Amino acid sequence: MRPAGWLALLTVCVQGCDPLVLVGRDQAADGAPPPEDALRASAVPDAPAHDGAGDEGAPSGLVPLAVPWSTGFEGAAGGPWMPGDPSCYVTAGASFNIVTSPVHSGQHAAAFTVDTAVASPSQTRCLKEGVLPTAAYYGAWYYVPATATNISNWNLLHFQGANVADGTVAHGLWDVTLANASDGTLHAVVYDFLGKSLVQTSASVPVGAWFHLEVYLRRAADGTGEFTLRRDGQVALDLTGLTTDDSLWGQWFVGNYAMAISSGT
Repeated sequence: MRPAGWLALLTVCVQGCDPLVLVGRDQAADGAPPPEDALRASAVPDAPAHDGAGDEGAPSGLVPLAVPWSTGFEGAAGGPWMPGDPSCYVTAGASFNIVTSPVHSGQHAAAFTVDTAVASPSQTRCLKEGVLPTAAYYGAWYYVPATATNISNWNLLHFQGANVADGTVAHGLWDVTLANASDGTLHAVVYDFLGKSLVQTSASVPVGAWFHLEVYLRRAADGTGEFTLRRDGQVALDLTGLTTDDSLWGQWFVGNYAMAISSGT
C-alpha cells in the first residue's frame, strides 16, 4: 500500500506540567515518578550534572541542559519549540504546525506530520541538547489520529549522545518507537543502541485518544543505569543494571520520524 501522511500531536514539558513534552530531574529516591503536579520541582540538590564518564559536574566547555523545562506550544512563532525555532526541523514529506484541535490542554498542540511516500525517512522533530541530568524524566503527550501499519521504523522519542557538543558526531542511545502487534494494533517498543537490542513492552497505544509516554533515564556508563518506560503512568518496561549512556553530552528528540508506514482504515 502507498505510505500515507501520518501525524503525531504533542505537548511537552520538563519536570511537571500538563503540556505534551516534559523533561525533569529525578525527584524520587525509589525511582517512582513524582506526581504530575510535582514534576516542576527542582533537581535533587546533591545530584551531579552527569555521570556519563564518571566526572562530577559538566565537562569543561559543555553546557548542562537546563531543567526543569516544559512547553505547551502556546508561544509565539520562533519561540522555543515553535515553528521558526532552529531547534525544530522538517525534512521532505513532513510538516510541523501549531493546531487548535485536538489539544490535550490549553489552546494549542503541535502537529508533526510525515509522509514516507515522498521521502524515507520523513521526519519532523524538536530537540533539547546539553549535558543531560544524571537522572531525569522525559515525557510527552501524543495523539495518533488513525490506525497505521509500520513496516520499518516509526520513532516518537530518541536519545543520542556525543563527547563533544556537536550533534554531527553523536550516536544513538535509546529509541521509543511504534510497532504493530499481530492483530495490527500499535504498541510501543524500545531500542537500546548500546546493547543492540529491540525490547518489546506491554504498552499498547490507543488511536484517536491522547496518551502519555514517559521515560525515566538514569545515565551510567558503568552498568548501573536504569531505563523505565511508562504509558499513562503504568510501567511498560523497566530495565536496570545496564549501560544507558556512554557519552558526555546528549540530545533528546520529540516528534515524528518514519521510514515506511502505510495507511490502514
